[in-house]
Amino acid sequence: MTESELQPLYIPHMTTRTLTGLLAPAVTTFDRSGELARDPFIRNLRAHLAAGLDGILVAGSSGEAALLDSAERRTITEWARDVVQPHQWLLVGTGSEGTRQTIARCRDAKDAGADAVLVVAPHYFLKRMSEAALLAHYRAVADASPLPVLLYNMPAYAHLVLSPELVHIMAEHDNVIGMKDSAGNLPVLEQYLTAQSDTFSVITGSGGTAAAAVARGARGAILAIALYAALPTRAMITDALAGNLEEAAQLQLPLVPLATEIAAAFGPPGLKAAMDMVGLDGGAPRLPLLPLDANERAKVEDVLRRAGVLPAT
Repeated sequence: MTESELQPLYIPHMTTRTLTGLLAPAVTTFDRSGELARDPFIRNLRAHLAAGLDGILVAGSSGEAALLDSAERRTITEWARDVVQPHQWLLVGTGSEGTRQTIARCRDAKDAGADAVLVVAPHYFLKRMSEAALLAHYRAVADASPLPVLLYNMPAYAHLVLSPELVHIMAEHDNVIGMKDSAGNLPVLEQYLTAQSDTFSVITGSGGTAAAAVARGARGAILAIALYAALPTRAMITDALAGNLEEAAQLQLPLVPLATEIAAAFGPPGLKAAMDMVGLDGGAPRLPLLPLDANERAKVEDVLRRAGVLPAT
């Protein structure tokens, strides 16, 4: 990419939709040789949407984004576009370690039919990712992206926290429509929420604190637990968004272990094992990730049974 290609090409997006509701961060399915597998990917997406979800995120953390090349990201976005309806959201993770590559992925996402992009902060050169560096990165991406941008706060994988000050600054950009906060730190979330406006939405990505996040003002959720417990997760978010906060809090309780003891504890291999157990298509992760061993699978199965997702033995 040349220097001229980094210059802003942004044309104000036409969508007037507010990002809200419940989305699933789809897993990426692979065949025995480790290549993309379309049929199980499509089956999963259809099942997620049939359960009443409001959209899909592809190439996110749950989708093993760090293990996908740019062509594969385009491919799964195109596959998802065939399934996700125009009134639903199709988000694509486009974050990378380089600003140029992130911008290129945003353009790819546009070409493949996405509605918006989710951008995790670069973090390989962690000690140099100052506030100034992160702002320069996000501004360049937001200026050049042909799609609306969401910031992505994911300390578990990026090993840094987007500051409330950075979020407030970027929330003023006319091509930044929101953020996904997966940290589950409610006091910090409350600071992010003060940046929320008619054009900037805060979405939680923490399955263990989702009801509390929505009660505080988050407009929706992108939750890994929706991959293998879609109906109870949908019920919780619906109640929370409707203001039925006591009901939502009660529905949250059995879902907390699904987040902490599966998604957080085991990452994509755990998500995929749980999906296999509930009759969806998880399959094996891509190297260097390994499938769960027998003891780990037994733990996942136990959590699913205790939460009522699988029948008790």
